[in-house]
Amino acid sequence: MSSWVGTNLDADLPYADITYMLNAFDTAAAQLDANGYPVAGASGKSQTDLGFQLPTGTYDISYVGTGTLTVSGIGALVGSWQSVNGEQRAQIKITGTPGNFGNFLTLNVSNTGSQTVTNIHIYLPGIAYDEQNPFNPAFIAALGPFRAMRFMGWMGTNDSKLTNWSDRPASSHFGASPYGVPYEFVAELVNQTGKDGWINVPELATSSFISSFASFMAQNLDFTRITAARQAAGFTTPFQLIVENSNETWNMGFSAYATFLAAANANASRYPGTYAGTYGPSWMTGNSDLMKVGEYEADRLVSIGQAFHQAFQPGGHADAIAPVLSGWALGAGYSDDGLAFIQKNYGTPSKYVSYVALAPYFSTADDTTTGSLSTIFPAMVTNITSMGTALQGFAMLSKQYGIAIAAYEGGQGLTGTTNQSVKHLAQFDSRMNQTYETYLKFWQQNFGNALFMHFTLAGTPGLPENIYQYGFWGSLPGVEENLATCGKNLPTLTGSEMISSLLGYCPKYAALASHVPD
Repeated sequence: MSSWVGTNLDADLPYADITYMLNAFDTAAAQLDANGYPVAGASGKSQTDLGFQLPTGTYDISYVGTGTLTVSGIGALVGSWQSVNGEQRAQIKITGTPGNFGNFLTLNVSNTGSQTVTNIHIYLPGIAYDEQNPFNPAFIAALGPFRAMRFMGWMGTNDSKLTNWSDRPASSHFGASPYGVPYEFVAELVNQTGKDGWINVPELATSSFISSFASFMAQNLDFTRITAARQAAGFTTPFQLIVENSNETWNMGFSAYATFLAAANANASRYPGTYAGTYGPSWMTGNSDLMKVGEYEADRLVSIGQAFHQAFQPGGHADAIAPVLSGWALGAGYSDDGLAFIQKNYGTPSKYVSYVALAPYFSTADDTTTGSLSTIFPAMVTNITSMGTALQGFAMLSKQYGIAIAAYEGGQGLTGTTNQSVKHLAQFDSRMNQTYETYLKFWQQNFGNALFMHFTLAGTPGLPENIYQYGFWGSLPGVEENLATCGKNLPTLTGSEMISSLLGYCPKYAALASHVPD
């Protein structure tokens, strides 16, 4: 396990049971039980566009009840249902359709009278009935090199509407929640792997939600298991639960910015939005609304940190809580505004904040250099070194306040439709591996072995090509890659190769994994 490299968790196939990827039943809400299944006598359909994502193979399927469950679309029943240990069991053949949207897996439940169908499970090929581990073994294996796991994407943080604790995602509920992955799975993944966890509090979460969330994590994190897993991985530093207030609160494209600005404006005397520090850039620190958001975010983070410390105190693990303050990689002024607010209203900021985090993505200055593989990589290296002034500002901020720096996200950030094929090919080229090595060394030159969280673990190999205009974020094409070979014998490409011939290579993952001690 690396001592400083972590990953955001988004991945194509994290679950052993794919029902957590399915859409809800279309049954009227009044005729759904507490776990999202049609009640006795009611029927319904769950239909999910999954052909592009699921691998072709034979999946075990089961349910409990006397109603009828049928499968259609990309799935078809193999044989007939058998009753085993109170379950109805069968197998279905799923035919994946990589590269194409619009191919649905459809489940139909038909109940009459007192009949019900509940507890539906569909297990990935090779995973047997009654599997207790909720995670795909390939997903767990892919996490091997990383010190820490950030759950921002898993928790549906951006633009979240989750307000009340009773509405949180739960593992007993059928299908995917609009609020992200069940919180039980967040705790269980930390327990299994022993890795540091980085969680995000929803922007609209009430104080009661925050207290309940803190108590839930305190009750569900098993420090005996965590310690054993860390010892087995050779990881000697104490476990941390890093706690963040929403995500990228400075980002005006996410609703948290407006949410926090409205809250700040409602108490203008407490959040004046007037920056008095020396960090820049001036366009950032001169934006009164932005500074108000920074002040409100910092204030709320103090409250969040206190709630988590209080919940973990009875078990003797309050020192595991590490609150993190948002930073904008273009300059340290936003973070300084928040830290100055804490210092003015609470005292020494390092008592309330463990990290200031930024997202130092690298790309190219524009698309004039993305027309060929021979020009795109030097342009990315130039972009990396251009971040020096901003990063040095964060290093000064860290020294001033005695607070560590971290990267909550980072990595290459190539996007857009211009020269998209070149940008896609670059993800599999040996020169991307070399560029990542340059990038990680540059990070270390500025911050030493400070925590660096790559964005993100794995993509989806079967996504239609036009989706990649939004970015090539995964360090792996998908979690089912052969980890023993995908980082070896990396090709230097000409630019004429077919992407389908390159999916077995993972230069970004190889670069990240190379920073694991022998």
